[in-house]
Amino acid sequence: MTTTPAGAATSLALPPLHFVSSPNFSSRGGRKIDLVVIHDCEGGYAGAISWFSQKASDVSAHIVLREDGLEAVQMVDFANKAWHACAFNSRSIGVEMAGLSSKGFAAGEWQAEANIVAYLLHKFGIPCQWAKGGIGPGFCSHFDLGKDGGGHCDPTTDSALWTHFVGQVSSAYRLAPPADWPAQRFMPTPTVRKD
Repeated sequence: MTTTPAGAATSLALPPLHFVSSPNFSSRGGRKIDLVVIHDCEGGYAGAISWFSQKASDVSAHIVLREDGLEAVQMVDFANKAWHACAFNSRSIGVEMAGLSSKGFAAGEWQAEANIVAYLLHKFGIPCQWAKGGIGPGFCSHFDLGKDGGGHCDPTTDSALWTHFVGQVSSAYRLAPPADWPAQRFMPTPTVRKD
């Protein structure tokens, strides 16, 4: 991250990105990416990667972010459709936060998630706006998508928390994004969550 003399960040910081392939993806059928959907794993980082790596799970996401926000894994190429948000899969990118919504997420994970969302908005030319209900381009929570998105309530149903996150994404979007975010192949190491 680059900073000004006053200490304010001027460029967007992203965690190291690794690649572990999921077999659960399909073609976008020519649909343009115009939505980023934020999820939570309802479990740990290594467990989510393992689950999405299994054909039998029948689910996947493009990115899984570790609980501390210091590492992420790409599981599906952005050009392909991950299976994460039902009716919205063809037009969206799914980003999963490791952890449980009932226990909350660390500040570092929320910030890393905001930075990732901001990067993806820049990368795909998507407006930086909350796409409530998945209507129009932008970003939203899985909860926003209602029954057409599978009827989930992740990563939060707390409107104040979500509004704060929307502000974090907006702030991150104003920073200069990196030209690329290349993924390296690796085997993830689990982290222990300290509650």
